[in-house]
Amino acid sequence: MHRGGGEDKIDIKMIESYREDEIQALIVLAELTGPVETANNNFYRFYPKSMEEAQTYFRRFALDLSTAFETLARKGLLRKENDEWLLTRAVKVIAGDVRRHRPPIWYWYKDFYTAIEHSQAYSEYCRLVFGKDLGQHGFSDINQIHRMLEIIRPDETSHVLDIGCGNGKMAEYISDLTQASVTGVDYIAEAIDQALKRTEGKRNRLHFKVSNIEALDCKDESFDVILSIDSIYFDEPKTVLASWKRLLKPTGEMAVFYLSLDGSDLSIPLKENGLSYDAYDISKQNWEHQQLKHRVVSEMRKAFADEGNTFIWENLMAESIASPEPYNPDVSSMKRYLYHVKKH
Repeated sequence: MHRGGGEDKIDIKMIESYREDEIQALIVLAELTGPVETANNNFYRFYPKSMEEAQTYFRRFALDLSTAFETLARKGLLRKENDEWLLTRAVKVIAGDVRRHRPPIWYWYKDFYTAIEHSQAYSEYCRLVFGKDLGQHGFSDINQIHRMLEIIRPDETSHVLDIGCGNGKMAEYISDLTQASVTGVDYIAEAIDQALKRTEGKRNRLHFKVSNIEALDCKDESFDVILSIDSIYFDEPKTVLASWKRLLKPTGEMAVFYLSLDGSDLSIPLKENGLSYDAYDISKQNWEHQQLKHRVVSEMRKAFADEGNTFIWENLMAESIASPEPYNPDVSSMKRYLYHVKKH
């Protein structure tokens, strides 16, 4: 899920000034010109040879692009040659930025949150694997969430920011439990819409908005606590932590769940940002969690397929561990930590 660093910042406002069909048209032409292989591709792995193949990028949200091509051409962004639409040289950079802003995983999550809103199979999976259905997509079960809350101890005076809140069920649970005021942000509009509708009667302490991790729309706010529950993977950690640090009050703190497949950790980017921290190694619990996930999900293929949600089942299987062997830190490079980070 990590996009990687060293790239120029994306002009998000410029990109969002385009209509959705225009965005899709630019991405299609970028893919046909020079497809991008990144971890954000999320099951989109091949190099398209036709318009139809390229549109699989958008999953069930693919639009008719004929009008979009015409309007982009009138704006001077496209040209036609031998009955084919081509990007102008200058627009190749813009199309690349659009593609970076809307990677395949963006459409995957759009599909995911639309699907789980009414999925009985996913709700049952969450209860069996996480201990409670909080719309989780990650690795933090209810025991890990309670451990996090015991460490940071938010209360009715706390202003909390939940980054990557999804459909807001986790933020709502935390607010109900602690009475803290929680603001949840996520870049998937469908997830935020679900959160807003479900918590309409709790607006005194629950707030949700669409915002991108690269440009959090919280300029006039500061927070006592920032929560990152499996959501730090979408940009360079050093850059992300720096932006989060600016949002903290002088005595603010963060709780960050971090999973690494290669044994790396957040110690260097935390130190580079002048942040003190305690790290809790929960690698063994994560291994056992993913083993449980494999056992549960293996039995649920039909339940997901009957709902037309096999793509969710495939993702859950890919995130599980089939091995029955106990966790061995000398063998496994997979590490998972809960970081308690302090600004002061």
